Amino acid sequence: MPTAPTATDSELLSALRRGEAAALDALFRRHYVDLCRVALRIVSDEAAAEDIVQVMFTKLWTRRAKLPPEIPAVGPYLRRSVRNRSLNYLRDKKRMPVDEGELPEVSADERSQPGAALETEELSHRLHRAIDRLPERCRLVFVMSKVEDMSHREIAEGLDISVKTVENQMTRAYKFLREWLAFVLLLIAQNA
Repeated sequence: MPTAPTATDSELLSALRRGEAAALDALFRRHYVDLCRVALRIVSDEAAAEDIVQVMFTKLWTRRAKLPPEIPAVGPYLRRSVRNRSLNYLRDKKRMPVDEGELPEVSADERSQPGAALETEELSHRLHRAIDRLPERCRLVFVMSKVEDMSHREIAEGLDISVKTVENQMTRAYKFLREWLAFVLLLIAQNA
């Protein structure tokens, strides 16, 4: 095997299939930080994100002989695996998504903010909170599109769904975010 820093992901994957632990180590070092970011965007818990990525690499090692023979791009393959594990984590945690059209409760802190709450930082904070309240799949598609800057086709391929489903999830996300932010702004105006 070429030295780890110069080996391509495909070469490392081939070495991994042969049982070379150094290949797993090299893949881990190369992709760990990026994969943790992917998981963190989905689960919003740093410790859980790190656990998800570590478990994914452990499974990669234990199932190395069963890996598909042709993986065109290792990075996207690993990201997809982490995304799926992150969604499973949320499902297993029984996180309840907000139904479409249902507006979450606004805390007393949100209602009592003075007019200065419209500052960029505060609005950004509120937007992130609203994004966190999107249904799981909808939030994942929205984050992949707007944070990871992926095209609808890339998202569809990464999640193994149709482009139309991606478009529907984005429409749903925009609708929810408009309603949520309008609701929050209305409360701020009423309390100002």
